[in-house]
Amino acid sequence: MKRSYSIEWYNKSENKYRKEPIIRTHTLVLSKPIGKTAVDAKTALNIFIKTFGNLNKNEVVRIKEFGENGQIGEDIVPSATGDSIIPIGR
Repeated sequence: MKRSYSIEWYNKSENKYRKEPIIRTHTLVLSKPIGKTAVDAKTALNIFIKTFGNLNKNEVVRIKEFGENGQIGEDIVPSATGDSIIPIGR
């Protein structure tokens, strides 16, 4: 089983004087995925935070989960309250 996550994000401090943020995409491949989206997505997000900094510094726009046969489920986006990251399809 192979799981990878494509995280679209931007740096909040770089966006201070721009109207449109510069969206970046980073792809993470999990070496030992559990198989549950909630656990694997949190693991990928923790790796992202260790690499690029916390979520106070960076804004996650969207997370896409990919398996061996392409994208799995809907895109995962931050909720309107900003407290959690949830799938769009719920």
